[in-house]
Amino acid sequence: MSKLIFILVSLVFIPLNLFAATVENCGITDGEDSYNVIIYSNSFINDPETFIVLDKVNDNVTISPYAPSFNYRTIENVNGNEALKIANEVLLDKAFVNFLRCSPIRDEGTIFGYEIKPIYHPWVFRGIMEPLQTVYRKEGNTISIYIHLHPRVRRQVYDDDSHPMRWR
Repeated sequence: MSKLIFILVSLVFIPLNLFAATVENCGITDGEDSYNVIIYSNSFINDPETFIVLDKVNDNVTISPYAPSFNYRTIENVNGNEALKIANEVLLDKAFVNFLRCSPIRDEGTIFGYEIKPIYHPWVFRGIMEPLQTVYRKEGNTISIYIHLHPRVRRQVYDDDSHPMRWR
């Protein structure tokens, strides 16, 4: 009985995919497409507001965060493999991140880029695995990203002194 309890507790508290949390391709090839890599936030180590957008360069549509320019930086004209390498280096922290999710940014079937977000282990933010909420809005040749940190996560990170990711 005690072995069964140990196994169940281990499955809950030990990350099973410590070495599998990378973005492999998510539909990105090293062909003709180049990307502008938009790194949002990344203000401090393990910043829950950090995520990456890969904006296709040759599609005449610009993707940009609806935020002050000091909240993000852009690395321009990067091939697909290099863009994924940057995403893995910036987002991957095996102690907190369970896996990285890559989602296409599309409108009417056309893919304009990709969003790459870390999905955290459930115990990091008290049950909230995706602390960052993003909404995309296309107007003409511009896609704006509206970004919000989940209110419970904001209180936990910025107001709770006991949290391991507390910015001091």
